[in-house]
Amino acid sequence: MVSIGGRVPPPELSGWKDTVYVPPQVEAKLIMRFADHADAKVPYMYHCHLLWHEDEGMMGQFVVVAPGQERSTIDGNPDHEH
Repeated sequence: MVSIGGRVPPPELSGWKDTVYVPPQVEAKLIMRFADHADAKVPYMYHCHLLWHEDEGMMGQFVVVAPGQERSTIDGNPDHEH
């Protein structure tokens, strides 16, 4: 966690996390490193545990690419999206 609600996170939110509680209407900023398991073909997923939030942009996928690297597709066909 870099910040929550525009402030330095409290001690219990400091350090590495895989799950973070974010109160309603509060902005959270995270920093992540994807050094070991990043693959331009295989997406990571982020999500909220409230399924109706999917429509609000709190569920999605992203791929991690190196600077200058293009994203790829699982089957190698650029016409097929993830």
